[in-house]
Amino acid sequence: MTPIFDDDARATIATAMDAQVPGAAALGSVEYVEQLLTALDHDPPHLWAAPGDWAGEGPAWLELGPWERQAWTQRLGDVRAVYQRVIEGEATPADERIVHAHACEATYGDPAYGGNRHGGGWQRIGFPEPLFPPTRAPQ
Repeated sequence: MTPIFDDDARATIATAMDAQVPGAAALGSVEYVEQLLTALDHDPPHLWAAPGDWAGEGPAWLELGPWERQAWTQRLGDVRAVYQRVIEGEATPADERIVHAHACEATYGDPAYGGNRHGGGWQRIGFPEPLFPPTRAPQ
């Protein structure tokens, strides 16, 4: 994936993520945010992973209906504004809550969404590698 933030912005976002969940940046939290913000650039959008060829090309992605696409377009615009305020050093408490949620998702969520690099978040808390979807390659 091509980064959407420049190096300075990535460093600022990484610092904000690590302030919320220590080590989140090393586990791919900035990449998680970049994948989220570019989710609608793909067909189908990379928002909801579905069981698919995980052992080969990665997850299959679910299609969006027109209303879902509109809602996600608006939501991602709002998220982009949050990270712009973070980059500018003007994050609000509400923005920090969103950064916290994303840092948690990126650290402990499914790596299909761009974070939890090599399952490191799961390893950190002793969570076993999930067996779902069943077509995921054995580790």
